Amino acid sequence: MTVAFALSGGGNLGPMQAGAVVALLEAGITPDLLVGTSVGALNAAYLSSRPGLSGAQSLVHAWTTLRRHEVASFSPIDLLAGFFGVRDHLLAAHRLRALIRKWVEIEVLEDAKTTVVVVATDALSGEAVVLQRGDVLEAISASAAIPGLLPSVRMGNRWLIDGSLSAGCPVLQAQDLGADDVYMITTATAPRVRPPRGAVAMAMNSVSLVTARSNQAQLAAARLHASQRGGRVFVVPSGEPSAPGPFDLSRSMLLTEASYDATRLWLASADGDLEPLDESFNAGSRPQSTLTSETPLRSRPALGAHRVDASQPPLAHLETPECATMSRRAVPGAGRWPQYLRREVHGDGRARGSPS
Repeated sequence: MTVAFALSGGGNLGPMQAGAVVALLEAGITPDLLVGTSVGALNAAYLSSRPGLSGAQSLVHAWTTLRRHEVASFSPIDLLAGFFGVRDHLLAAHRLRALIRKWVEIEVLEDAKTTVVVVATDALSGEAVVLQRGDVLEAISASAAIPGLLPSVRMGNRWLIDGSLSAGCPVLQAQDLGADDVYMITTATAPRVRPPRGAVAMAMNSVSLVTARSNQAQLAAARLHASQRGGRVFVVPSGEPSAPGPFDLSRSMLLTEASYDATRLWLASADGDLEPLDESFNAGSRPQSTLTSETPLRSRPALGAHRVDASQPPLAHLETPECATMSRRAVPGAGRWPQYLRREVHGDGRARGSPS
């Protein structure tokens, strides 16, 4: 049986995926295949070159020590060139590309220790483009190229842009590649109570609203595929913390903790200690976890406290790929954050992870 982790887009919400992956690996759920879109492609490639729990722990550390200046640079010349149509983007990509080189220890996708696949979007047709071989730097740069913000990437006869536009949650792509069990690792955040501030934030939120329904349709198709041909699709909960601004990296540890806690609680519920959080799954479709009812959790919510309200509208939040068809409330203090990732306050006053 082939197990795949399908990692969604989500920009600076990427640390949420790191926390979820740590919890999954601790529970003995290990991927044979990693499929990623946008920031999920970056995380997938990182994990593919550093497999196992230690690699996931180091990804948490990488996110919690990352600074904004390492990802994006704002140049008045670039902004003006983009505004007047000289370029198709507002931000230069050199810092993002430098980060990819730093984080990913392979140069071509074929060299990954765990098979990794990157999904981008054809800028002209809107079709999903699955990249299974070739230059890692170009593949991830293409998958993360937010239209208008970052430059498109030319590959052969195609111009490629952000994979979230065509496959925000690349579950179908994972199934096409032979996955039986697919764990969809999202970056879903809490529902917004007011519109985001700033032009870039508003534009990104608008794109999320437009792509929400297509992503949900893809998830429904993946579930149908699994029911007809065998296999299972699991939507790994994110904890749904509130979303930071599009360039805010100061809350990475909090985002990581939220997803780690929510995933541990969800895995514990698979053993019957708690009701399943997702009513769309029956008892037979829950993942097998090494967590048991004896696994200590800081707190346990009342049964059914986090169940889905089917009357709620689909998730559509800033930097969120709207992968999940359910809306989960945050799960405060649900899991036990491991000692090697406990928060430490360093000299600059910022909390950071500290892998042992």
